[in-house]
This record gives sequence, structure tokens and C-alpha cells, in this order.
Amino acid sequence: MRYFLGVAAMVVLAVARPASGAPGMAAPNLTVGRNLQAYGNVRLAEAAPQAEVRIVLTSDDPKRLLLSDSLDKAGSASVTLTVRPRAFETPAFCVQGLADHGTVTYTATAVGIGAVTGTVTLTPSAIVIFGPFKAPSFPTTPRSDPFKITIVAVALDSERKILEEQQIAGGSPVEVSIGNSASEVGTVGESKLNLAGGTTSATTYFKPAAVGTATLTPHPPPGFSTPAELATVTATVQQPGMAVGDDFILGKDLQMPSAVCLGETPGPEGLRVTLTSSDASKLLLSTRGDRLGSASITLDIPAGQLNAPYYLQSLSDTGTVTWTATAPQFRSRTGRVELTRSGVIVAYSRYGAPDEAAVLQGTGASEDRRFYASLADAKEHPVHVVVYSVYLHPANGLAADMTVQELRAGASVTVDLKSSHPEVGTVESPVTIPSGGVIMPSRFTPVSLGETVISVSTPAGFSTPKNATKVPAVVMK
Repeated sequence: MRYFLGVAAMVVLAVARPASGAPGMAAPNLTVGRNLQAYGNVRLAEAAPQAEVRIVLTSDDPKRLLLSDSLDKAGSASVTLTVRPRAFETPAFCVQGLADHGTVTYTATAVGIGAVTGTVTLTPSAIVIFGPFKAPSFPTTPRSDPFKITIVAVALDSERKILEEQQIAGGSPVEVSIGNSASEVGTVGESKLNLAGGTTSATTYFKPAAVGTATLTPHPPPGFSTPAELATVTATVQQPGMAVGDDFILGKDLQMPSAVCLGETPGPEGLRVTLTSSDASKLLLSTRGDRLGSASITLDIPAGQLNAPYYLQSLSDTGTVTWTATAPQFRSRTGRVELTRSGVIVAYSRYGAPDEAAVLQGTGASEDRRFYASLADAKEHPVHVVVYSVYLHPANGLAADMTVQELRAGASVTVDLKSSHPEVGTVESPVTIPSGGVIMPSRFTPVSLGETVISVSTPAGFSTPKNATKVPAVVMK
């Protein structure tokens, strides 16, 4: 398996001049790292005749370059390749580098065709190392599963950067020792890996054990260099984290659900998480939506579970308050909530609250959300408007479906509704949204043809939104 695309090498073909009536021949120019091998094919200009064509490859400097006709076979000064009848090229052959600089030529000779020379560029080689996703570093936790660590043989360029992945030279296996800077932080499964000839990579694993940083380094075997990249892989072991929800907006006397989410399941004994408000005069925390909260609560998360619900309850309409989650052997996490004014809005039941665009685009104040009611059908098909509890967006004082929030535990609100023309239609009033509630319907009764406007009053302790406090009703036959 190839782990690096590397630098795409341009294969240059050297072409032999053919003997009289015989096809020509081309040999590739290749690049190979020291103690590694690269492969190519000698190609004929025309298909081989019915009889096989034998081509002899000879290294012009066997002390620096050897040749092999098999990926896992030790090289020699010369090999013979056979081109099958009607084929255009030889089977693959390997060039094996014995030096890390300069160039060496090899010669391909075939009876009746002639000879051609190919050039091999010799480069340094290295063993590189990486962790998951081929990264030079990765985070983990003390109780995490082991992570795979991979070493790969590569050819290097003149700056010791990775040129391309290449195989270990056939017949010349390499043993690589992996050093560990902090064995107390984690251990390496197999610290000595064997790369057989004809292979490019081997794997082991890192098993984290304690908080800290461990750097793993493959020691270059004889003849290999230290690369300028991926010479080490670093494991950073830290306690697992958790999420609590963050950057919320919450209206006064309203509440919203949230959850603690663990980055890792707790052990068999489970986990107790403590949540603490930074200002209990403004923000309370509760384990249940029907229970008034306190400055601090605890949540018990069983073994194998990752989350636990809780509620945020606001007592103020100004400021930003934080709350912090702590638990043994987990990193603490702090959430932030912006407190703002709350109010009530009214809408036709089939329409629901205004769309979030009313707030995000600032169009809510000019939106006409009138509805139509049939005088004849009203008895069999009752018509309702609904009242919602909402927070007012801090930037523009508008409300929409995205700002609907339930009343906190211990708080309820009674709202008066009014019809501007009761002779056209009447509306039930008052209505009460109970603690933990968010919506309450009110029946609209058509009386005569015409138009009236249903409006909602602002209860004590609440603020008036800049939209959706009125809804026109048109009564038809």
C-alpha cells in the first residue's frame, strides 16, 4: 500500500537505434533511494515477433546500482528479461540503489535490436513515521484505545524532503527501532519493526497511559538518513473533555434545556458532573424543568453513557453569565449565556410564531400576518390565536420562532387579549401560560363581516416586543 503520492517523476525513455529490419527499444530513466528499489519496463517500438525476445540488463557500476527481475529478490549486476510474443514490453524489473548521490547508467541489450542506456538518479532514503490520518501528531486520552503508528520507506530529495514512497530493496530486509521519549505517558506495542524486501511499510500501535506528551522516533538503520519531515510523531495525552452548550440567549424568567456531553464514556463506576453558576442571582441550574434551580447541581452519568440533561433558568434581563462543569479525570468546561428581556407575542394558530427571518433580517416589525376566518364555518371549525412566551433579541428587540422559550419553574404569566372591534370578532381573555409552558391558545369567535385586530398585553415584569403583538383578523362569509 502506498502512503505517499510523492513527487510525480517524469519517466524519460532512451531509444536504441534498430538494427536493419528490427524494432527499436526504449529504457526508462529512474530515481531510487539508497537501500531502496524502483521499477520500470523496457519497451519495444514494435510488438515482439513470434519468437521471444531476450533483453539483458547490465549495471554499468554494480557497486552503486544492482538490478533484479523480482520485487523480493536480491539484485545482481545483470538480469535477463523475456518479452513474450506480440508483447510491447518486458516484465517489470527493479533498480536497487547502493549509494545516495550521483547517477548510474545501465544498458539494455537485445540480439537483432541493439543496445540502449537508461540513467538512474541515486538519492538519500529515510524511514518516516506518522499516526492516524498520516498526521505528525495526534491527541488522545489515558483510557483511549490504542492508535496505529506507521513507518514508511521513502526516497528523499536534495533538501531531505519526501520525494516518493519506495520499496526496501529485495533481499535486504531492514530492522527499525522506534524510540519513545516518555514511556510513562504511553507504550509502543512493537518497538522493533521489520521491513522485508519488496515492502514499503510496517505498523505498530501506541497505547496511552497517562497525561503528558510522548514523541516516537524511528532510528535510521545503516545507510538511511534523517528526513526533514515526518521524522517523529507526537502523541499528546490529555484528560477527555466535555461540552455543556454555549453562546445561548435566555430571556428573564424563562428557561431552556441543555445537556452535558462527554468526550469519552466514563468507567464502570460512572461519572458525577458538577455544574456551577457564576452568578446565582441571575442564572440558576436545575436537573428538571419543573423544579426551580440552584447555584450548583450534580448530574450522574452511568457507565457507557455520554450525556445528561439539565436546565438553565434566568432571573435577570441583563448581562452575561457563565457556568462551569467539572468532573474527576475530565477537563472542565465553561458555557456562556447572554441574558435579555422577555415578552409575549400573539399569532394565528395555523401560522405559528414568525419565521426566524423576522429577527435575523430585521423584517418582523413590518410583517403583516393577518388571517381570514369564515363566519359560516367558525362553529364547526373553531378558530384560535396562540400566545407564546419569547425572549427579545438583544440586537433589535424582535421575536420569532427561534426566540420562543418556556417559562422557568416557579413562574407563570397571565395575558389579556383584546379585539379592536368586538362586533366583528371576540377573543377569549385572559389566558395563562403555566410554569414550564411556552404556548397557550385563545379562541377567536367571528361575529360579523369585517376586520378586527387582536392584540396582546404586556404582563408585569415582561417587555413589549417590536413585532407580533397584534394580528389582524378578517371575517368573511
